[in-house]
Amino acid sequence: MVRESWKKYFDLYNIDKNRVNGHCKLCNQNYKDKNGVSSNFLKHIKRKHFFEYQQLFSNQDESLSEDLTIESDGHITTDISTLKSKQNRINIAIVKYLIIKCNLPLNLVENLAFRNFMKECNFKWDPISAKRVKHDAIPTFTEKVNKIIKETLDTVDHVTLTVDGWSDRRCRSFLGVTCHFINSKMEPQSFLIDFVRLKSPHTSEHIQQMTECILDRFNIKEKVYRIVTDNASSMIKAYKFGLSVDDDDEAVDIYNDEIKIMENTNIMLHDYDQDVEISNFQIINIQHDDHFNDCENSSVLRLSCFAHTLQLCVRDGLKKTSHIPKLLDKCATLAKFSHKSSKIADLLDQLNKHITKMNLTRWNSEYMLIKSILSINKHDLEAITSLMNTPVKFSNNDIIILEELVSILDPFYDISIKCQAETVVTVSLVVPSIVHLVTHLRDINEDISFCGKLVQQLQASIETRFSGIINRLNQVDVINNDHYGDPLYFIAAFLDPSFKFYWIRDLQLGVQMENRLKQNIIQLIINEISKDSKPCTTESHKANVYLTTSSSSSSTSRKKRRKLFNYEDSGMNDASESTTLDPAVELDAYLNDPVRSKFSDYWFHSQLNILKKLVARIFSVQASSAPIERVFSYAGLILSSRRTNMNEHLFRDLVFLRVNENLL
Repeated sequence: MVRESWKKYFDLYNIDKNRVNGHCKLCNQNYKDKNGVSSNFLKHIKRKHFFEYQQLFSNQDESLSEDLTIESDGHITTDISTLKSKQNRINIAIVKYLIIKCNLPLNLVENLAFRNFMKECNFKWDPISAKRVKHDAIPTFTEKVNKIIKETLDTVDHVTLTVDGWSDRRCRSFLGVTCHFINSKMEPQSFLIDFVRLKSPHTSEHIQQMTECILDRFNIKEKVYRIVTDNASSMIKAYKFGLSVDDDDEAVDIYNDEIKIMENTNIMLHDYDQDVEISNFQIINIQHDDHFNDCENSSVLRLSCFAHTLQLCVRDGLKKTSHIPKLLDKCATLAKFSHKSSKIADLLDQLNKHITKMNLTRWNSEYMLIKSILSINKHDLEAITSLMNTPVKFSNNDIIILEELVSILDPFYDISIKCQAETVVTVSLVVPSIVHLVTHLRDINEDISFCGKLVQQLQASIETRFSGIINRLNQVDVINNDHYGDPLYFIAAFLDPSFKFYWIRDLQLGVQMENRLKQNIIQLIINEISKDSKPCTTESHKANVYLTTSSSSSSTSRKKRRKLFNYEDSGMNDASESTTLDPAVELDAYLNDPVRSKFSDYWFHSQLNILKKLVARIFSVQASSAPIERVFSYAGLILSSRRTNMNEHLFRDLVFLRVNENLL
């Protein structure tokens, strides 16, 4: 090992308890270093005695290449035939669990306290150098994970991508691409397939070309079913005509004020990461146009991020209601002052309350701020505001308005969290979510005193930004430039056993209208299936699917607010699964199957082979671009303020391995 080998070139003796002197036997020069650290001595050998230096590290590299092997299941292990296999397993575990998964710095392995700790655990442990971790261990892990991803994607027929851009603290731009598919167990699975440097020019053509290079490397270009991005103009233009762009592209500006860290994800933020200042990070090209012309139907590839579009709807409502922004300014002023005043902090601590910070770029931060203020009773709130330099006053009407805001926005918040889920299918949530919001706004209007205009603005915004879905629900022809006009949203809602047609009941349609809507959705599925099979009996399929409807009844009494995606079973008949290759028969069997198990369990055990093939394609689609934004969350934690000088290649590898840690 290098730790022992270099000593033969030096005579070492302690100067004091913290420093050691080394006399080079080759050139009679003296060098000093900290006790337990060898960096100065190794630098001297490298600069003055390069031949001996090469011998040291060539022997080390050979040792590691012999120790690191890959098992048949794709996991890295050590060759047990080597004499030091246990020590190598320990070093590999340090890199895997502490450096990659716990995001500890590489120089941890050279920290004297850490080395003493490891010696206490195993006195025979042979330390690994940071140089070896950087140049050997991490590239070995990266190579193996890339191999596993490529082998897995070779077995998949359809994938969906989420793509976005990001800038680090040093204003270096990166393009991230995640890949999503349904595996053989009918479970949603995803990989970060690349996190690459995006150098100028930041044009849509450049983004499209880099995406193609990544897809070609994994040989999945022909397997891409959809690409989900936010509503940035460069992303819309990059994938507007699939993976071929011929138009002249405009440069993409870098927007410095918004950070795409998705809130309430499943990312565990460790204590040592709490010093990261999220506001220091940047996102490339997120100067979103609130009135973007996103012709999704003209593009067979790109889809908009549902969570971002939903945020724009809420922003429309809040912005266009005159009295609400003024009240929100009061809340923001209180929140800002509460985080600067020690008196208010002490009072809040005494009350066991907390006022949430407000993020100008996320409406749900305003929602959480309002809830935190409402959790404080009026007397205590007055005591808190009286401590301000310029106290803000919340009248009784202000409190009522805030309570109405929470009631109105509560489903929007719930949906925005659910559609960004990490381990479940999400595309099937889009249509039931819009139906729930439409009926929620319809029903709550009767109980609103001050926020009626907000409800109207939200209704108008939903009808505009989700016009494709609204038109299909109203059984109006969908034209090419209707937002969210892709039929896959309705197909996904039907093919999710949790939804099927249950969500239609909330619309309270007449029997004929309800039957017609169901039949239209079934025809969309038949049309989609016909792309993979011979159109032999497509015309007759429609008549062979028998529909059951539930009678819609209205009640004059006010009901409690319905739970999100909570449907009662009624009118469902038992039906056995069919193994015949007839889409109409399979649709009828599925529609009348009373089983409402989880998505993966249901389709893994299903014998409806035609629908199963369609499900694998449709449910590879993500409702939002949250997966790639979670990647940027990890990237921000890795490149903390103390690690801004990290090498670009090492940074990319650490992000890649951290996101794909389940493959290590």
